[in-house]
Amino acid sequence: MSKYRHSRSSTALEQGELSGHNGMKAFLSDHADELRGAIIVDLEAMGAGSLSLIESEGTLRKVSVSSRMKRYVKKAAQATGAHVGSATIPWGEGSGAYAAQQGFQAMHLAGMDGAKPAFFAQKDDTIDVVKPDNLSRNVEFVVEMLKNI
Repeated sequence: MSKYRHSRSSTALEQGELSGHNGMKAFLSDHADELRGAIIVDLEAMGAGSLSLIESEGTLRKVSVSSRMKRYVKKAAQATGAHVGSATIPWGEGSGAYAAQQGFQAMHLAGMDGAKPAFFAQKDDTIDVVKPDNLSRNVEFVVEMLKNI
């Protein structure tokens, strides 16, 4: 018997669209049957800012990350030595929050700069702000976390 769990990973890449969540809406609608039991991981600004787990987000219908998702993050942080802070986004919500509102287990990880994701909706939000070392460390963390889900 294999020591590895059998799992499948799907990736949906979405254009940043602030609040419409059209990409996530279409993804969840098109793949609803395949996504039973899925965990949605929303990644934002992974090449800039300080890696943080968004513990609460939303304006009208707030969403909080579950203790199960926090355990996955903590375990990956211990394995990689990454520092993962926590943050809240009370003024908006990411696609992961939308997925959680639809009944999915979800988490939102973001490179934070103060109270917002780094370079969020700014004129200088370009590929030039990505720090390769930061991105590499954060990708290593995410891969380790996905191994344990």
